[in-house]
Amino acid sequence: MPVLKSPEAVDAWLSDAGWCPGRRCDALAAAEVAGVLRDFRADGGRLEVVAPALAFLREHVGLVAPRHASTGDRVEFRPRLMYRGAAEDVRELADALGRNLFPVAHDTYDGGTVLMDEAGRFFYLHHSGEYFLGEEKYSALMRYSRGHPLDPAT
Repeated sequence: MPVLKSPEAVDAWLSDAGWCPGRRCDALAAAEVAGVLRDFRADGGRLEVVAPALAFLREHVGLVAPRHASTGDRVEFRPRLMYRGAAEDVRELADALGRNLFPVAHDTYDGGTVLMDEAGRFFYLHHSGEYFLGEEKYSALMRYSRGHPLDPAT
């Protein structure tokens, strides 16, 4: 993933993965959401779909974009439970923020998860901590592309 320095660079990176303005994948988004809700229940957690995350997924679900060419790391725009116990970690972060969170993407190398809250803000749950990415898609993906250090989520 190159360091994305503008909304145009974000759009180009997403376009290379198959995104286009106005893209809609409602059926795939619904199936992915239903699956992750089941996975979170099975992991002992609860998860509520938040409207901004659902809207984001309808437009971006199924995209797979490179993150680090040297490791083969990719960003997959699918809601996933990346490890056992993740449901509790998501709930703890949501409780600390005072808002519900919903997963919208993850990276395949570290298993870090990109989450959205009810206000449309983006967060990153990683084994090294919980981070704030941005108020909206472009600022979040630009910050995510830079990597660490990231601002703490709370």
